Amino acid sequence: MTETLLRSLRERLLDESEPLAGLLRKCLMLGAETGSNSLREWARKELNGYGDDDEVPAYRKVEVTIAMDSLSGNYWTRNQTVDRLHMPQACWEYVYDSIDLKQPIEELERLATHGGLSFANSSLSYAQAVWNEELGPFQNVLNLRYVSSGSALTGILGQIRTQLVDLVADLTADTPLTALPHKDQVDAAVQHRLGQAGDVYNTTIHQADGPLAIGAEAKASTEGLTVEDAMRLLDRVQQMAGEVEAGQRSELMDAVAELRDAIEQGSPDTGDVVKKVGRLRRLADRIGVPSVSAAIGGASQALTELAVNGAFN
Repeated sequence: MTETLLRSLRERLLDESEPLAGLLRKCLMLGAETGSNSLREWARKELNGYGDDDEVPAYRKVEVTIAMDSLSGNYWTRNQTVDRLHMPQACWEYVYDSIDLKQPIEELERLATHGGLSFANSSLSYAQAVWNEELGPFQNVLNLRYVSSGSALTGILGQIRTQLVDLVADLTADTPLTALPHKDQVDAAVQHRLGQAGDVYNTTIHQADGPLAIGAEAKASTEGLTVEDAMRLLDRVQQMAGEVEAGQRSELMDAVAELRDAIEQGSPDTGDVVKKVGRLRRLADRIGVPSVSAAIGGASQALTELAVNGAFN
């Protein structure tokens, strides 16, 4: 098998009808045969989905628009497209232009067959609540959701296939098809073609058959999540602050301390908590250290969901 593995992978890659899952399983085997843990890890995550603490490759990002259902007096409007600028400014930091998809590759292939997709997350729900607070009588935003087309997922799948083609082309450039490339060669090709992953967004897709949490370990609800759980996530952020340069480390520790103070008040103010969570999110973007940004993202997501569900007064 080792003699024909590289040739088999290359030949199947050239067949556009070949499912990506089968190609990725061959990459798992190739990684095992060459001793390349980086190739195995990438192929395994693409097959099984990315977890909450994993960095998601940039090619798994999908651009989204916002659709709204609303009620104004006796008039009900559905599927109205709205821009962030149409919302009160207090909502802006909780609304995204794109999200990252963490599902297994076979799940993405199934979703790509849908004509349209609807996305929702806790931050968007909070933006809806803030917007409603500023509306006049007899006006109400009933639902906000991100929408995208199945063709956007088809584009992501195409990018993954192209990544595989480039990767195998690199491996076969200096290696006979009857031989195996060296581990260092495979690792270098993985690093060059796949690069570093981006930020993590724990988002939920809503479909006709119910909510589906994106990511191997993601959950579609926050049942059982407590404030103490979120505080432990903040503890983790503090523990990882040593990975940040001195100037930003001080700012990070200040932001975490302010957030803790807001939460530990006798009667925490939801708006104040969410505002300080927003500051922590923006700081994560500036820090640019993937592991720290992922830790901040987890804590911020938990606290935002708790706020939306009324954990703070």
